[in-house]
Amino acid sequence: MKINKTITSLKSNLKKRNYKAFFFILGFTITIWSFVKLSNTYTSDVELTLHLKDIPSQLIFQKKTETLQVQVSQTGFKILLINWFYSSIDFNLNELDSLSNQYAIDFSSQKSKISKALKVSPTDLEISQDSLKFEFYKLTSKKLRVQPDFQVTFAKGYDSIGTFSFEPNSVEVYGKDLVLDSVDFISTVKKQFKNVSDTLKGKVALKILSGLDNADQTKAVNFSLPVVKFTEGNVEIPITVNHGLENKEFIIFPKTVRANFKTSLANYNKIDPSDFEVVAEYEPDKDFMYLQLGKKPKWVKNVSLENTKINYLIKQ
Repeated sequence: MKINKTITSLKSNLKKRNYKAFFFILGFTITIWSFVKLSNTYTSDVELTLHLKDIPSQLIFQKKTETLQVQVSQTGFKILLINWFYSSIDFNLNELDSLSNQYAIDFSSQKSKISKALKVSPTDLEISQDSLKFEFYKLTSKKLRVQPDFQVTFAKGYDSIGTFSFEPNSVEVYGKDLVLDSVDFISTVKKQFKNVSDTLKGKVALKILSGLDNADQTKAVNFSLPVVKFTEGNVEIPITVNHGLENKEFIIFPKTVRANFKTSLANYNKIDPSDFEVVAEYEPDKDFMYLQLGKKPKWVKNVSLENTKINYLIKQ
């Protein structure tokens, strides 16, 4: 029994060794055969992918990528490498020939570039096409001012006499005339500032405009708003009558009106009644005149008149 077991074990080990040896020899043979075959020279069709680069924002291409069929005469190894690693080639727009509404790759002049990208000799490359064309259309440009979409509430006793300033304060965009004609500004994203008591500064993103391309590639702008301590004040202003009648004298009641305003502490002492103008507009079918603020100093805000209309008599 022991002898039989030993014989069976030897047979089993022999079969296993032969099995492994068979596949080793088979694999080695295939490798050698593949190496020999790939060392041979072939003429093979290769599909290349050509990409356009460095395209100005105002030019819109129907396609920025096209394919090109070429024939390459090279070893099997080289053809495999081309298909795996070298089949994608970039072209800058200034390398192409410019036509009326097209850019074209002239393969007679660009064959050396392509062969260099494929790492083959120009004599090993055959291109049947004369050229490859990329159609485009051109957009119009327009400068759009930056407009804030901000909500600001100030702390008690604080305000701003100015408006938000931006850097840059405008952005150049490209688009079709129909779209550009309907747009005058580019807005910031919505932002809230609460209980403000100091100058506002920061950076804010711009909203993306549908159908327009941002030529400056400006996605955000810097902003600032001066904020200072404010106080309230009032002045008594003489009323001017605007009637447009010749040889007529108007008697008005009252002759002055009080204007309330807000201004910064630094500018408070600059305020003078002569910097304001209030006009009474005469309308023949009314027994009174409405008051309108004609002018005010640039360093005051929230101006309100205590009276909005006055009575009058026309002296004969």
